[in-house]
Amino acid sequence: MKLSDDDLVIRLHERSDTANIVTMINRDPFHMLNGLTTEAFEQDLDEPRERVRDNTFVVELGQTTAGYFSLCFVERTTHISVYCYGTVDVDWRRRGIGTAMFKFIFTRLAEIARQEAKQIHFIHRALTSISGETALGANFGMQEQNNLDILCLNDLNHINVSSPPSEFEFRPPTLEDAPIWAEIYNDAFGGNKTVESVIHEFQGESFSKNLYMLCENKTGTAVGLLCATLRGIHARIPTLAVKREWHRRGIGEAMLSEILQRLQHSGAVDVRLSVDSKNDAAKGLYTKFGFQEEYQRIHYAAIFSP
Repeated sequence: MKLSDDDLVIRLHERSDTANIVTMINRDPFHMLNGLTTEAFEQDLDEPRERVRDNTFVVELGQTTAGYFSLCFVERTTHISVYCYGTVDVDWRRRGIGTAMFKFIFTRLAEIARQEAKQIHFIHRALTSISGETALGANFGMQEQNNLDILCLNDLNHINVSSPPSEFEFRPPTLEDAPIWAEIYNDAFGGNKTVESVIHEFQGESFSKNLYMLCENKTGTAVGLLCATLRGIHARIPTLAVKREWHRRGIGEAMLSEILQRLQHSGAVDVRLSVDSKNDAAKGLYTKFGFQEEYQRIHYAAIFSP
């Protein structure tokens, strides 16, 4: 049965809501944050310069938490990019809750664009594994931007072991490495990750010296990085990056081999990562290690002008 807007209450998140939200997230095996803890959720709300805590909302149906969403604001030179993290509880999907959330988001972003006199680019990241998410973006007139393939490795017992070339070695990053970490990340992905953001990440619950690595050459120059997270028996590799001038030297393959061995030894039974659907070189590397496509994440965009 479809719900009307009058059935729902959308209100600002309070700390007392976090436990219910985390439980809701962890009930969905395909959610990008599956395995999250309350501590990690709270830390993510305080990501530097991204206004997340003041833009995180709970969707209630009576006394039931039926959904939540966080809007993450990233300042660009000419506009503000806004990314949305959220979900509807698995028991309440296909009831119009996602549509109500989007109506609220569109109204809020239109108001902020006018108040701040700056254009807002809103990005909706829809998973094909969740019924209705892709249709939601299309129904609101959003334009498809790009696709990511979500790949999964289900067998860590037969990893293709690849040693790093002799002139390279791996080490865990420290807070002093935050500037080079941001530089390599931005070089690889064209992003604007800040040193402050990297320090916040390194000081967070998900950081592990065993699962974060810098690759350096013999002169101590960092040329690549990789990070992974392990929540229970499920692992993810959010980032693998090699400086462009150091491509095609086996660095990415060696880092991937090393982290998969570490994850296997740490008890992981599966590993997921995302890759641009058009990046055939990266997809070829992951396929070599046994990763297979599980579903897609489609990015939709809408623009709000002052």
